[in-house]
Amino acid sequence: MIEIIMPLALCRFIASAAILGVAVATTARNAPLTQVVAVAGEPVYLPCDVATQDEDDAVLLVLWYREDLGTPIYSVDAREKDFGVAERWSDESVFASRAYFLPERRPAELGVDRVRATDQGIYRCRVDFKQAQTRNSRVNLTVIVPPNKMVITDDKGDTKQAIVGPYVEGDTFTLKCDVSGGRPRPWVKWFRNELETDTPVTTLQGTSVRGVLRVGPLTRADVRATLTCRASNHLRAHPIETTLTLDMNFPPLNVHILGSNQPLSASRRYDLLCQSSGSRPPASITWWKNGHRINNAKETLSTDGNTTTSTVSIQLNKADAGAKLACRASNPQMASVPAMEDDWLLDIQYVPETVVRLGTNLDPSNIREGSDVYFDCIIKAHPYVYKVEWRHNGKTLHHNVGQGIIISNQSLVLQGVGRKTAGNYTCVGFNAEGDGESKAFSLDVLYAPTCRSSQQRVHGVAKQERAHITCHVDANPPEVSFRWTFNNTANSNEVSDTYVSRSGTSSTVTYTPHTEMDYGTLLCWAHNRIGKQRVPCVYHIIAAGRPDQVHNCTVVNASLTSFGVRCSEGFNGGMPQSFLLEVREIVTQEIVANVSSAVPRFTAVGLVPGRTYAAAVLAYNAKGRGDPYPLRASTLRPPEKHHVHDKSLDLPRTAFQMSGAMSAAVGGGGVLMVVLVLFMIAVRQRCAKRKPRSAPPPSQPASPDKLREKDDSESDDRNPDIIPSDTDHNMQMDYYRQQQVSTISPPSSRARGSIAGVRGGLPAYCALRTAPPSESTPPSGIPPPAGFASGSCTLPRNAGTANERCIPMQHLRTLPRAHPHPHPHPHVHAHGHPHPPRDTPL
Repeated sequence: MIEIIMPLALCRFIASAAILGVAVATTARNAPLTQVVAVAGEPVYLPCDVATQDEDDAVLLVLWYREDLGTPIYSVDAREKDFGVAERWSDESVFASRAYFLPERRPAELGVDRVRATDQGIYRCRVDFKQAQTRNSRVNLTVIVPPNKMVITDDKGDTKQAIVGPYVEGDTFTLKCDVSGGRPRPWVKWFRNELETDTPVTTLQGTSVRGVLRVGPLTRADVRATLTCRASNHLRAHPIETTLTLDMNFPPLNVHILGSNQPLSASRRYDLLCQSSGSRPPASITWWKNGHRINNAKETLSTDGNTTTSTVSIQLNKADAGAKLACRASNPQMASVPAMEDDWLLDIQYVPETVVRLGTNLDPSNIREGSDVYFDCIIKAHPYVYKVEWRHNGKTLHHNVGQGIIISNQSLVLQGVGRKTAGNYTCVGFNAEGDGESKAFSLDVLYAPTCRSSQQRVHGVAKQERAHITCHVDANPPEVSFRWTFNNTANSNEVSDTYVSRSGTSSTVTYTPHTEMDYGTLLCWAHNRIGKQRVPCVYHIIAAGRPDQVHNCTVVNASLTSFGVRCSEGFNGGMPQSFLLEVREIVTQEIVANVSSAVPRFTAVGLVPGRTYAAAVLAYNAKGRGDPYPLRASTLRPPEKHHVHDKSLDLPRTAFQMSGAMSAAVGGGGVLMVVLVLFMIAVRQRCAKRKPRSAPPPSQPASPDKLREKDDSESDDRNPDIIPSDTDHNMQMDYYRQQQVSTISPPSSRARGSIAGVRGGLPAYCALRTAPPSESTPPSGIPPPAGFASGSCTLPRNAGTANERCIPMQHLRTLPRAHPHPHPHPHVHAHGHPHPPRDTPL
């Protein structure tokens, strides 16, 4: 009986449960349905209301179902725990760890991360309360799956990813954008520079679609245009897209040479520029000259890549005038498009090229002195010359008819050419490029020999002395022959060739005088193929002697410790002479300066300031010394020293008091000094009365030396710092007697010879002289130092006639015969002191 009752009870329970399940299912179907849309890969939140109106009520259990599954997929069990810490469970085959419940939201939500396409469906949320009735709600989850593949192809079927092209102007092309994948089926659109275009769409197999874009004809404005294919299937879904950049090639728009059609200078380096723009890719620029490529060009590109600049360094010459210089620009990617070209006909300017040409009727190897010569200047220049200039040995010639220089246009005429006319002639042409000078034309003027200037004309030779007299001539051609003659008072003789030597245009004769008749004149003639020397070279052979006295000596450039002396030289005695300055102390006669020089110009240094010295200037040669020229010279006095108060001395000092004994000593010393000064003044006045200064003879004129010494004496009297020194007059006379020494002894009889056409009556040959006559009174004052030993006459003279005078050489051609002196007795000095006989210059 029990066994029959148990199955019956179980059947009743199952029937009740089934009835209850049906009732619950019926109630769930009638629950409200909420639509939720999610994009695959994104999180989604499914709502479930768990709120209660009774504060004593609470949620015991939350169950989530998916309608295609009969069992729960997620639960929150708070039957034994507080709802905040309730146990959560998720089906591993559905959401697994991606699901989580958010009870704090209103309404509460079941969150699902990274939603999948398989998650799409209807979900039911069941909430069991402690007191309230169970609540059910439904959610319809729709999952959007974006498209996942896009392929773009061109007309050739080639897949394009970033760049399409390159195309050229006028091209037309089509692009196809195929999109596959996604739920629901996606839409496809083309955008050009972000602007939507009409896009025909066709459906392919499955869920794939195709959008087609037709582009063209293309222009330059289409370069770098962006073409974008975009596909999506929901507003919330992120679209997929591919953007292509349109690439195009363009030929150059222009090409031009910068600064063209300007004249260029020959032999000058230029950097020429050529620019081309509009080519894509950048143009390639080449340079050509008369069809020949120039390879040293360098290219630069602008920052925007649109302009190419080519630089070529080129040096042109005159031969490039009229040549065609071309600059060509081409696109290396468009070989079928001809290159653009800009050309330039070169205008080359150059410095004038000049050539000097001698007249056609003239023989350059036979231009003789006195003939007329003319030149032509042949000029090539661009631009043409604006001035032509002629130069002789580098110096500019000017039109001067008086001097025989005639310049007309590009011709030069030289009238009556001479040896100075010979030399190098050039013509210079001037234009804007500069001045061009021709090669020098050497004009060789032939002339007969002439005597060369600046030769030694007077030779002083002693008896039995061998002399070498050289004759120098100027001649062209220089092949010359010489002839020598000797003239004296008696005859004229040819000089034998054995005594003559020749070297170029010079000839030397060896001559030795033995007697008085061997002194005379040597004449030298030369001749070449042009002719014979018209005027001979004349050389006077005289007896060698000491040089004459210098004259016109002055003191210059005096300073504290130095002064200078300048003199004029006298006759050199027929031999080279030098000069000597001796400076002595006036009282002690001590030499303080001794200066020698080849010319009578001296500077004495190292002297004492404010002192007067005795100076003497004399000339000397190999035969001895000439007469000294005495003079006085003074150095400048130093400036007076003025006391300047030194403030540094204004220091506190101890009081000083003079005692009585000291005052008496100072006063006595002062009185003694006054008496001593008065005594010296009295003695000086007495000495002055006993020795009066002698006056010079009234008939004798004062020489410059006397005037100078007088001035010095007066300056000494006026200068209280200098004590005058009065030297005994007899000492002066003794000094001058010592100077009357002759270097050549005269013959016993009167000489009968003559020189250069001056016939008998001349005493002898005498050196040129500028010294004062022997009758003159020596200068007053301090005599010259005794060391100045020299003679007065250097040539032979007649000892028996003391009144005869020496004749200067410059007067030998014009002086008349000498006459005896009307007073043959010896000269007597004004004070009665006899003087020795002395040769006197004219």
